[in-house]
Amino acid sequence: MSYTRLIALLPVALLLLLVVFFTTANASKSCHQEKLFKHNAITEKTISADSSSEDTLYVSEFVLASDIIEREPVDIVQSYSMSDNRAWCFARIHNTSEMQDVFFRWYHENELFFEMNSKIGVSPHWRTYSSIGLQPGSWRVQLVDRDGNLLEEIQFRVSDQ
Repeated sequence: MSYTRLIALLPVALLLLLVVFFTTANASKSCHQEKLFKHNAITEKTISADSSSEDTLYVSEFVLASDIIEREPVDIVQSYSMSDNRAWCFARIHNTSEMQDVFFRWYHENELFFEMNSKIGVSPHWRTYSSIGLQPGSWRVQLVDRDGNLLEEIQFRVSDQ
């Protein structure tokens, strides 16, 4: 085989190497993400107008965290203190239907304090979150669908210290 022919095949060989590399890297990343997803799964509720329908939206993870970095919760918590400054609520949602709205509703001392709309695209692992500045006392955060149906709820306290 001549050098000219080898040089002509070099771009094809490099392309094949890149395809193999990225396929392996993505498979490894996908496997890691799936393990992380399964590890973090807390609840799995199916919300559907017709239970035999394939169009479903359910919450696979709903947690409080000390922060959200790159759309993932950091340090899952059960309560906060005023030194934390903010509360973060993270939701991972499975949606096989069209884009839908969900709402984070934050209650302080049983009164609606803040509501945030979040659009949920079609995805098996759509991630969304909301945060709020803290005040001492009793809190709860709810995730509700566009019809006001409760999907998830977490109650927590914020201490003075």
